[in-house]
Amino acid sequence: MLLVNKLAVHHIPLPGIVTLCQFVSCAAFVYGAKLSGMLVVDDFEWSKAKFFAVYVLAFSTGTYSSMKVLSMANVETIIVFRSCAPLAVSVFDYIFYQRAAPSLRSCVSLLMIMIGALAYILTDHEFRINGLGAYFWVLVWWSVLVFQLTYGKFLVSGLKNASLWTPVLYTNTLAIVPTLLLTLTAGEFDRLHVIHGHRRAHMALVWLLLSCMIGTGISWAGFWCQSLVSATTYTVVGVMNKFLTVTANALMWDKHASSAGLASLGLCLLGGTLYQQAPLREVAAAGAEDCVHTPCGELKPATDGVDEDDEEEIGGRA
Repeated sequence: MLLVNKLAVHHIPLPGIVTLCQFVSCAAFVYGAKLSGMLVVDDFEWSKAKFFAVYVLAFSTGTYSSMKVLSMANVETIIVFRSCAPLAVSVFDYIFYQRAAPSLRSCVSLLMIMIGALAYILTDHEFRINGLGAYFWVLVWWSVLVFQLTYGKFLVSGLKNASLWTPVLYTNTLAIVPTLLLTLTAGEFDRLHVIHGHRRAHMALVWLLLSCMIGTGISWAGFWCQSLVSATTYTVVGVMNKFLTVTANALMWDKHASSAGLASLGLCLLGGTLYQQAPLREVAAAGAEDCVHTPCGELKPATDGVDEDDEEEIGGRA
């Protein structure tokens, strides 16, 4: 998705319009599939929309604050602070989602990710933050990120959606308004003339359509992943994706990457492989021998029967 987005923005140097097209196309696809009967999706209801509106507001705030961070610091600042997110999310997993505290192995894993990230920044890049204002925006961005990762789990497991396409439809539809406002504020519609020439316009359309298609798939896959694993595990997966990208870039393109920097990245990846998802507290208390596997592969206490609420919960998570 990152590569396709880069190519799309290269041919259409208007990131706001590209993002807006992705949101509109995704919402239109899901709603069209709903009307045709191809997908089962909830209708728009304020009782649900208000929860997704909070998520979209957090997403918009996170996007803006990350841009402010990048204007005052470098990309490595984002990497090192994002690597601290799993530890914070694990605390909220314990408080809100009845997860057990991370095991010793998982704690070591999360610390390895943090230490490896910090070591990579200190050895291979100039870790630089300009001005006290940057610290404020880093704190805002990081706080919103932790909230998003924690709250997203509630959207897929606590609202009893008809399917996982419901959060896809709600979030992409509600995100259109703030994205449109930002695009208008940036004056991007007045710069559409930058796309000129038949060949360039053709390639621009190809990459834009491809980014919209992949964006729809990733939107669904993200909520699907959140429905199967804990919020902390989902956060670790996201951090590992970042480090895999950085590692591939260092090995393939960055000829000046030091051996210490590569070793630091290796430590991060090793930490990610060691992480174990914390079980539900009731599972930890009952013991594995007294539990059964749900359809998504997670343990839950065995009972004489499964009531309707539990059955809906299992089906939604599967």
